[in-house]
Amino acid sequence: MLRFRAGKEDERKEKLKPLLILKGNLQKEKIRFHETIEESPNWLEQKMEDLLFKMAEMDKKIEALRHDRMKEFVEMREFNPNETSDSIRKIKMKTMIKSLLGEHDKLTASELSKLINLSRTRCSEYLKEMERKGLVMGTNVRRQRFYELVK
Repeated sequence: MLRFRAGKEDERKEKLKPLLILKGNLQKEKIRFHETIEESPNWLEQKMEDLLFKMAEMDKKIEALRHDRMKEFVEMREFNPNETSDSIRKIKMKTMIKSLLGEHDKLTASELSKLINLSRTRCSEYLKEMERKGLVMGTNVRRQRFYELVK
C-alpha cells in the first residue's frame, strides 16, 4: 500500500511541476514589477525632461518658421507695394503669375491655371485685378484672352 501511495504522489508531483514552474515565474515577474514601480519616478522624470526638451526645440523651429514667413511677407510687400489688402497667398500667386508672364510673354488664364495649379476662374480674377492696376495687359484673339506684362 505504501508503494501505491508513493506512485500516486510522484504522479501528482509530476502533474504539479509545470504549475510550480509557472508560479515561480509569476513571483519573479511580480518582484520585477515592484522594482520598476519603485524606479518609476526616476524614469518618469527623465521622460518628462525629454518631452520638455523636445517641446522647446519645436518652439524654436516654429519661431524660426514664423520669422521666415514674416520676412517673406515683407519682401513681397516691398515687391508689390500697391497691394496692401491682399493675403499672403494672393500675393504669392500674383508674383507667380508675373514671373510666368515674364517667362512666356503671352498666356491665357487657362494656361496659367495649369502652370500654377490654380482654378481658371481664380486665375482670371487675379489677372483682371492686375489688369485694373496696370500690371498686365489683356488682348483678345478670337475667343481667347491673352495676358502679357506691361513694360
